[in-house]
Amino acid sequence: MPTTLPKPIRLRAAGDLYAAIPHLMGFHPAESLVVLVLKDHLVSMTMRVDLPRPRHRGMLAAQLEAPLLEQDAAEVILVVVCAPSANMPEQLPHEPLVTALQHRLGGVGIEVVEAVWLPSCEKDAPWLCYFDLDCHGTLPDPQLSAVAAASAHDGNVTFESRAALAAIAALDPPEALERRSALLDELMTNSGEPDSSVELRRVRDAIDAVEERKGPLPDAEIVALARALAVPEVRDASMGFAAQVKSRLAERLWLELTRSSPAPERAEPACLLAFYAYQRGDGGIASIALDAAEEACPGHTLTKLLRAAVSAAFPPAEMRALSINYLDSARRLLSGSQSSSGRSQS
Repeated sequence: MPTTLPKPIRLRAAGDLYAAIPHLMGFHPAESLVVLVLKDHLVSMTMRVDLPRPRHRGMLAAQLEAPLLEQDAAEVILVVVCAPSANMPEQLPHEPLVTALQHRLGGVGIEVVEAVWLPSCEKDAPWLCYFDLDCHGTLPDPQLSAVAAASAHDGNVTFESRAALAAIAALDPPEALERRSALLDELMTNSGEPDSSVELRRVRDAIDAVEERKGPLPDAEIVALARALAVPEVRDASMGFAAQVKSRLAERLWLELTRSSPAPERAEPACLLAFYAYQRGDGGIASIALDAAEEACPGHTLTKLLRAAVSAAFPPAEMRALSINYLDSARRLLSGSQSSSGRSQS
């Protein structure tokens, strides 16, 4: 899953770069291959995948090639994060994988300028280079890195594992979801066609109320917002709020609705959460949100589109540009009286 920083941060040494990986990813990777994409001697994007089984090395190399070419990557650093092997330091873990990637990427003009092994991204963890036995060191404290400070300043949280990251989108209890599903059935059965302008105002007002609201959303508001976002025109216009200063408040609302909305309507706030997270460079949360959307509504059209964009490493800056277009749509809708209806499956 690709991740980027909104602005470049210069690091003094190789160890500083490797210590910054958890903050670049949003969580501490384990049993992972991390690919740091370099442009003009700066890290422009970070990608992480699970370490493959031996028979899947070639497949992984082919899968990484496409998004790296899409990014016009010319140089990368490979970081293998896993437990040590028995024959270290002469033979580092997953050396055949590093060799396979070096050959495959080199064949399309992408140079692997460095490859390192780490047991973890914790303070004082050793790191060793695959290409030079004399290249090694220990990690400084990741919590004291410049990237950690910048990440905290932007309101981001670095989780101890991907599982801990996934837990932020854990669903409410089944009985609560079933109760809201019944309320949503009743609302849609007994009310007329939703007015898109009215429903978008409902969403906007809920975003404005996030900072001052005490406690979770009541069932009635969860249901009303789920119905509003089930109107594709309203959901799409809601992407525009990512271009405003209230974007992080909106993201908090999408996360809460991803946890609390019944299926299949849960897919809509989950897609919004993925869009907002990815456009600010947080591929980890975007991935978790897309998983939630796919589970809530298999075959969901917007989920498939966003997954394809993220898998192809669509530049977050271009995603942010899209949000400006959606903001124009939101403004037109808020000033108009267009209508749309139906429970969304797209």
